[in-house]
Amino acid sequence: MRKIALTLALLLPLAAAAQTEVGGGARASVAVDYKIAKGFHVNVEEEIRVGGALQSLDRLQTTVGLDFKPVKYLKLGVGYSLINPYSYEQHNFKPLRHRVFMDLGAHYAVGGFSFSVKERIQYTHRTGSFNVYQNTPDAFALKSRVGIEYKGWRIVEPGLFFEMRTQLNAPWGQTSGSIQVKDDGTTYYSYTPAGYTHVYNDRYRFILRTDLKLNRHHVLQPYALIDFCSPYVLDTNAEGTRLFSADYVDRINLSLGIKYTVKF
Repeated sequence: MRKIALTLALLLPLAAAAQTEVGGGARASVAVDYKIAKGFHVNVEEEIRVGGALQSLDRLQTTVGLDFKPVKYLKLGVGYSLINPYSYEQHNFKPLRHRVFMDLGAHYAVGGFSFSVKERIQYTHRTGSFNVYQNTPDAFALKSRVGIEYKGWRIVEPGLFFEMRTQLNAPWGQTSGSIQVKDDGTTYYSYTPAGYTHVYNDRYRFILRTDLKLNRHHVLQPYALIDFCSPYVLDTNAEGTRLFSADYVDRINLSLGIKYTVKF
């Protein structure tokens, strides 16, 4: 059951029956995985994403990471991503975002199957000008993934994964008084920000992918993503004193992607 603590979520008259939006996209990336020592790997990936029903560039993203396997079944990782989002409406690039992350993963093989779990904690710093009462300048999120892969075939390794993303410090606040109306007819409530204290799950993702091992150094990975998203969207004035709307916005995103990896 959704966590709703704001009084406005129950009172605002503009909260009509929610309709789920459906969107589509595509991704493509090239990665290099280099073994620098036993158990240590450095990886670099350049990714392009297309959104808006495949009509516009969504983002460019560069990631550099370091993985370490202290034992056979355990993997640790750290990394940094430079995110360059693109605005379809304004036809230009938005301010950059900087992301750092830490991974903890484990897997266990039974016969030809491999079962895995992975936890990622990530921090994203948002640059540029924006409403800090609607968006978090320094956002923390947790991604939890479980999966199963079949490795009984020599070249093809299909896999199915489920991932849940939890926002750890989204904007929150409280309303007071009765509804008020501006001269132009816009309704709002008096609003008091409560900081970045909202913790909730905003995305559930299913991943279907296949690793095609062309040879020991080259891997092609086609995949499909099905995202069930429910971000909590706040609409306030720049001063954070008036709240015009607040609600969970449901949408489903379908994406196809392909990744090419070179291993050394």
